[in-house]
Amino acid sequence: MDYKHILEWSCAILRALPKSPNSNAAVQIIAEAAIEIQSASGKQHHDLVGITFCQSVETAKSDGSMYTTIPAATLLSTLLFDGLDMDWTNYEQVTSLRIVDFACGTGTLLIACANYILHREQTGQPEKVAQALLEKMLYGFDVNNRAIFQTATGLGMIAPSVAFSKMHLYSLILGIDPKDGKAKLGALELLQELGQLSLNPRPLTGTRIDAEPAPIEVDKFHLAIMNPPYTRGDIRHKQLDRNIEKRLREREAQLYYNQPMNQSSNANGFFVLAEKYLETNGRIAFVMPMAMSTNPSAAKMRRWLAKRFFIQYIIISYDPKRIFHSGNTGIGEMLLVLKRRKKVRAATQVIKLTTNPNTASGAAACASKILERAIEKHEWGIIDRISPTEMDAGNWNAVQFTSNELYRIAEKELWNSQLKNQIIITTLGSSIRVNMKKCHPNAIYATPALYDHNVNHCNKLEVEPDCHVHPKTNNPSGINILRKANYLRLVERSRLTTVKNFACRTTVPTVGSAWSTVSVVAHHASAASVEKAIVIILNSTPSKLGMLLVRSNKIPSYPQFSKDGLERIPFPRLRDLKPSQIEGLVKSYDALREKERLSLPQAHKCPVQIAIDDAVCEHLHFDKQLCLQARHLLSQEPMVTGKRYQFNPPPQAALL
Repeated sequence: MDYKHILEWSCAILRALPKSPNSNAAVQIIAEAAIEIQSASGKQHHDLVGITFCQSVETAKSDGSMYTTIPAATLLSTLLFDGLDMDWTNYEQVTSLRIVDFACGTGTLLIACANYILHREQTGQPEKVAQALLEKMLYGFDVNNRAIFQTATGLGMIAPSVAFSKMHLYSLILGIDPKDGKAKLGALELLQELGQLSLNPRPLTGTRIDAEPAPIEVDKFHLAIMNPPYTRGDIRHKQLDRNIEKRLREREAQLYYNQPMNQSSNANGFFVLAEKYLETNGRIAFVMPMAMSTNPSAAKMRRWLAKRFFIQYIIISYDPKRIFHSGNTGIGEMLLVLKRRKKVRAATQVIKLTTNPNTASGAAACASKILERAIEKHEWGIIDRISPTEMDAGNWNAVQFTSNELYRIAEKELWNSQLKNQIIITTLGSSIRVNMKKCHPNAIYATPALYDHNVNHCNKLEVEPDCHVHPKTNNPSGINILRKANYLRLVERSRLTTVKNFACRTTVPTVGSAWSTVSVVAHHASAASVEKAIVIILNSTPSKLGMLLVRSNKIPSYPQFSKDGLERIPFPRLRDLKPSQIEGLVKSYDALREKERLSLPQAHKCPVQIAIDDAVCEHLHFDKQLCLQARHLLSQEPMVTGKRYQFNPPPQAALL
C-alpha cells in the first residue's frame, strides 16, 4: 500500500552504503537521473486527464477557462499556508479549516491544498482527516459540469469511500436559468447572496455531483485559492447567443453596481467575492495575468486590494520557456498571496522567477527557498520589494524588469515629465488593418504606409515606407486615416528580441499599422528639427527603459503600447530645451540616420546605439555612467534576450 515497502527497501539500501567517495558519486548519479526523468515530457504526473481536458476547451478564450499547472498549484498552495496559525497535531483544529475555490475548474488548486494538509497533519488520524477534507473542508464552484466532475474524481482519490454527493462541489449556471428564466453568472451570483442572506427566502441554488439541485451551503472561509476567468469585456460571452450575451452583460451591471470594479474584466468580481466570504484573519491566493500588475485600467483594483489586504507576495515568471502558470495559455501570469490588512505592514515581496518550476517537486523546492529568502542563492529568481506607500498608490512597476538595478534606474533616475501634452499621439494600428488594404502606388487615394514592423526594413532612424494602402470600398473612415499621415512614428508593438527602432522618421508622410502617428506640439524650433530630436531621444536607452516601464505586460517579449501608456513615458520637457540642445540632437540624427542598427539584445555593442546615448547624455545632461550601466543590464533581460537570466554575467569590460 502506498509504495511503503519499496520506500523502506530504498532507504535501507541508502543507509547500508559505505561512506565513501564512490558511494556518494553513485547516489549523485541516481539523483540526477531521477530529476531528469521527472522533468521529461510526462512530468505532469497524475493530472494527465486534467491537462488533456484544459487543452481541449474550445471556448477558453471567451470564457477565460485557464487551468492551473500542478507546479504552480504546488507553489501557490505552499505559500498560502505559510504562517497559518495551526496546530497540525490537533484533529479538531485541522478539520475546522474551510477552503474555497470559486472557479475550481478541474480542481488542481483544491487537490494541491488537500495534499499539503495531508502532508503536514500529525493528528495520528490520516484517514479521518482525508474524509473531513472531502466532506467538510473543501468547497469548489464552477460553471462547467465536466470540470466539476473532474474535480470530484481527483479529490476522490484521496478518500475513495466518500460519495461524490457528500462533497461541497457545486455546478452553477452561466446563462439563462431554465427554471426562472433569469440570467445567471455562476459563482458571481454570490456577490448578491451575501448582502441579502437574511432577507432572501430563495438562496442561490447549485447542483452537487450525483445530487439534485439544492441551496448552496456556503460559509465564511479561512483560505480562498483561485485561478479565476480573466476575460476582456469585448470578447466575454461571445460563444453564447447574442440575446443571452446581452442579458448576461445586464446582469453583470446589476451585480457590479457600487462594487470596486469595472466590466473590463470579470476576474475583478472574484477578488471582491473572495474578500466578502473571507474570515477576519483569512488569506487569499490567486493566479492572474501579468497585465493586471501594470495596466492603467486595473489601477483601481490594485488600490482596492492594497486598501483591504497586505499583499505578501507577487510572483512573476521571467523564464522565457514558461512565462505562464496555466496549462492552456501563452500569456504571462503571476501568483498573488494576500492577507487581511492590519495597521502595521511590511513591504510586498516581488519574486521574479528566472526559472519557473516545471515539476511539483521543483515547485516545492522553490517555495521553500522563497520562504527562506534564499531563492537568489539557488538561482530560482530574484527578490525585490514594494513599499506599502507604493502599494497603496497601485504602483506595481517593480515587476517590469528582472534586474532590480534596472528598475531603480527606470523608476527613479529618468526624466520626471511625461510625453503627454508635448506631442500628439494617434494610435491607428487596428484601424489600418480594418479600414485599409494594400494597393498599387498609382491607385486612387494611395498613400505610403509602414504596414508592418519589419525589423530588416526598419533598421535605420530614417526609413522608407514598405507599401502603399488605400481605403476599402465605400469606407469613409479610411479617408480620415489618410489625413493623419505624418513623418514621425512611435512603436505600438514589437518583439523585443529583434526590435531595432522604438521610434523612426519616414522620408515622406506615412501612415502606420504597428506604428503610432505622432505630431509635434508647437515649439520654438522647426517641426522637422524637433521630430529629429525626438527620434534620438526615444531611441536612447533611458527612453527605452521609460517605455518598457509603462508597457502592457501581457507577453514580456512582445509589449503592446496603448495611447495612454505611450503618453506616460518619462521624457525631458521639450519646451525647456535650448536651441543649442535641439541643434545638437539634430546633428546626431543627421549623422546617424542612414546607419544600420543592431537589435536590442545587441544594443550594448551597437555603435549607433552608443552614439545615440552619448548624444543624449551630452545634450540632455543624463548621467553617462548610469546610461552605460542601463544599456548593459537591459541587454541581459530575459524579455530582451529570449534566454534565461544569467546570474553571473561577464563583467562590463568584457562586454565592451
